[in-house]
Parts: sequence; C-alpha cells; structure tokens
Amino acid sequence: MRITITALGTRGDVQPMIALGKTIQKPGVEVRLIAGSNFEGWIKGHGLGFVPSLDMESLMNSDKGQTWSESSNNPLQEVQVMRALLHEHAHRMYLPMQECAPDTDFWIAGFTSEAYVQAVTEATGKGYLNAMLQPQYPTVSGEASVTPLVPKRNNPLNRLMGKFVERVLWSILKETTNTFRTSHLGLPPHTFGSYQKARRKAHTLFGFSPKVVPNAPDWDRICHICGYWFLDEAQQDSPSAELSAFLEAGDAPVYIGFGSMSHRDPQHTLNLILEALKHTRQRAVVASGWNSADLQVRSDQVLLVSSVSHNWLFPRVSAVVHHGGAGTTAAGLRAGKPTLIIPHMSDQPYWGRRVHELGVGAAPIPRHKLNVARLAAAITQITTDPAMHQRAEALGRHIRAEDGLKNASDLIQQLSS
Repeated sequence: MRITITALGTRGDVQPMIALGKTIQKPGVEVRLIAGSNFEGWIKGHGLGFVPSLDMESLMNSDKGQTWSESSNNPLQEVQVMRALLHEHAHRMYLPMQECAPDTDFWIAGFTSEAYVQAVTEATGKGYLNAMLQPQYPTVSGEASVTPLVPKRNNPLNRLMGKFVERVLWSILKETTNTFRTSHLGLPPHTFGSYQKARRKAHTLFGFSPKVVPNAPDWDRICHICGYWFLDEAQQDSPSAELSAFLEAGDAPVYIGFGSMSHRDPQHTLNLILEALKHTRQRAVVASGWNSADLQVRSDQVLLVSSVSHNWLFPRVSAVVHHGGAGTTAAGLRAGKPTLIIPHMSDQPYWGRRVHELGVGAAPIPRHKLNVARLAAAITQITTDPAMHQRAEALGRHIRAEDGLKNASDLIQQLSS
C-alpha cells in the first residue's frame, strides 16, 4: 500500500506530518509526502518518499506573504490576500497531487489541501482522511471553536460562526478547486453545499491534546482527538557552543521567536524586543526568523540565533514567546513552559486564547498591537507568576504522557484497510 500525505505549508505544518508518516510506514506500507521543495532533504532523511510542491516559506518572505502575515487587524484584507495568493500559486499545490493519483492507495490531507485531495479521491475512487493541527470544525463549544462568538461557553452561536467561516474558506477555495476539478479531473464543479456534503464523509484526525482542546459535545463520530504528533530528532538537537555557553552563563532565559512570520522591518521588531527585555531585566534567546543577516544585537544578555531545535531548547528556558503556530505552541506546552503568543494570522489567535484560558500563559498580544510596554508587562507575568508556572508544568506532564502518534496510527490503519 502507498499512502500519500499532503504537507503543504511552513516547517510547523510539515514537521508533524513527517512524524505521522514515520509512524505509519512499515513493511507493506510506503509513505510519501507532498511538501515544499525546500523540505526535500529533511523528509528524505527520515526515510519517507518526497514529491515537491509550493515552497511556502519563500512565499511568506515575499511582499505578498508579508502583507498576509501583517493582516491580523483586517480580516477582510486577510481573506483578499489569501484568495490572491491561492489564485496565483494553487496549481503548484494541486498538480503534484494529480501526478501522485495513479499510484496512491490512500490519502491523508492537511488543512490547506483538503479540497484538492477530496477532488482527487472522488476522481480515483480512493479513500482519504484529514489530519488537522487545529480544530477547524463547527461546534457549539467555545473552547474548541477557532472563531467563536461566545468563547467561554457552549452556545449555538459558536456553531453558526463556524459554518460562516466554512463559507468564507470556500469563497477562497472555490475558483481554484473547481478549476482543478473541471479542467484537470473531468469532474463537475462543487457548490458550497456539495463540497460540505462530500467532505463530511471523511474522518478527521486532530493532532493536539484533549487537555488543550477538549472534545466538542456535538462533533460527529468522524472527529478524533489523538494527541500531539511530535517529531524528535536527535541529530538536530545538538546546540552550538555559543548557545550552550550562553545558557550556562546565567539564569534560564526567555525564548522569543516568530517562526516563519516575516516583517518588513525586522530590525525595528528586534529593537522593540530588546527594549522590552531591558525593562524586564530578562535574558533571552531570540530566534531571528526574519531571514536577515544584518540584524544587530548590542547586549550580552541576549543571544540571537538563526534557528534552534524547540524540542531541545524549550525545556531549558524559563518561558516562551512566539507567534502561535500550532507546532511551536505544542512544543512550548509539552516543555511545561508559560507562554506568550503574539498572533499574526490564521489559527494563531486561537492558540493564544487557549493558552490564556488554560492559565498557562499571558493574554495574547496581536502583532499590530505589540509595543514595548505590552511586551514587557507580559514577559514579566510569564516569568514571575508561580501559579502559572505550576499549571504549565502540570499540563506539560499530561502532554508528555500521551501517545498521539500511536493513537493516530491505529486509526489510520483501521480506516485505510
């Protein structure tokens, strides 16, 4: 059997899918990933097959990508930018799927590729399931709603909002999905209703902990919360001599990094961080993440790194500050560290809200509202609140005791046979 996983996105989207692929690959089951061309060596190094697709990280560093990541204060602009990007680049996402269709026996679709995978499986008669890193499924539950109207309660308005969001997402996907269906697969176009009816037939596996996102009371039996899908990589967990020396030179620092979220003026963002750290008198490891070799740090209390293994570093810091990507959020919670999320876009505001609701982090600060005073106050809170630290440590123990990969693997074996 050959299973194809669509892992379209940035590193945080791909990493859990590599972990999932390694877990389900065994004698008689060959797994390959469709992912950004920049991840070829990484994926092949884990013994998985690879098919190149859109390099999302390069896209995020483009002008349009930066506009997208800076659109958190304007949902309409975010939708417009997403639609324009998809119109320009969708063919680089779905054509590799068409290429893989003839010799794929079963598909696993990520959030950004479900509509295209559904089309391919409809055309070929093969099965698929969804592997999601966020609870993108309508529900009355405020805790399990990415965009709730009543965040802290079960309320029908939350489910209504979830359905509205589905319509918005379909408005973004409609043109490219139907182009793929009609021009490449010979299928009739979907309406919103026919697409929803088709996708509700597929099971969805959620790669997060039920301690972080509780099971919603009205989710169908096709929804399964498995636990997180962590990829532990010993070969990438060796720190540089500079990082080791910095950690040993004083108290545990704060980690600050915004992952793949670009900014037009990275030095300005870095200066804001440095000023906030000066107010808090905290040491910090700052991951540049802005793809710039010209950033300047003039403080022996701050170490600037280009990249670092979250799995290795996070247990060694006092708290974590980041953009709220699903993977980075999972790594911080697993390490048992208090968290501050600076959401930029997409599902990041949801993770910021959940971290705060669980009492394991400060209230999120949207990127467009970030300033020195807010950042300094939040860093002070997550580094000095003992009750928050205790709750974060307890949640970390729960997450480390879960086996999300085994749970997912068992379900995949059952559903693909």
